[in-house]
Amino acid sequence: MRLIRPADTSTEGRWAVALSLAMVAVGGAAIVLMGLLPGDRVSGIAALGISAALGIGIGLAWLIRAVSGGHRRPNGEDLARILEPAFDDNYVLILSPRLPGVPRDLAALLVGPAGVRALIARRWHGRYRVRGRGWEFDTHSRSGWIPCRTNPSFDADAVADAVAAWTRTAVDDPGIPVVPAVAFPRSESVIVLEEPDSEIVTGDNAPWWAQRIGRVQRLNPQRVGLVVQAVLDAGDAAVSGAVAHAPRGAR
Repeated sequence: MRLIRPADTSTEGRWAVALSLAMVAVGGAAIVLMGLLPGDRVSGIAALGISAALGIGIGLAWLIRAVSGGHRRPNGEDLARILEPAFDDNYVLILSPRLPGVPRDLAALLVGPAGVRALIARRWHGRYRVRGRGWEFDTHSRSGWIPCRTNPSFDADAVADAVAAWTRTAVDDPGIPVVPAVAFPRSESVIVLEEPDSEIVTGDNAPWWAQRIGRVQRLNPQRVGLVVQAVLDAGDAAVSGAVAHAPRGAR
């Protein structure tokens, strides 16, 4: 399996940090200018003081959010680890793609002869059961199995619908099939499958899942290439847009 880690994820993080530091620098420059102004320039000193406070305050807030957000957001390497051995080089796994109009819940796109799988990832701890489209959690108590607060099947459907809507405009091929799938890439998630209506992928069943979906050949290599290129172009456009909308003083 060919693995693609779009540069937009790391580039976006670097730009966020750079913009934060630039705002702090603007605030610091305002403080320096305050010290250079004569004491009778009260209005100028006040304006610079406000600018310094805003620059440093906003910059530090952005910096904290950029750094902490980068640590909280999984990079998808655990997802790649369970899927990579299950697929050959006819398949491409794109981690954390950025597509307009598609929720950030999209963890990866698996593109190959079997079509496009829009993957969301859940890194839950504990034992869960899926029956049809219903999800339950094992409390290991008298309560037994209780309904989960969220439903990954519904979440995956919403993401796949958004990806399908994007492909209809971004790829010159209206017949690209997009199928939702829920992945549990970590061993802390124990999933009991009881005839689920949606595609569920775990570290244990990934080879079986790959074999099952591979029985239907829907995309030839040319169509696979069209989808992959469109995804990469969308990621590049997202980064360019973020740079274009950056404050002028921060560039």
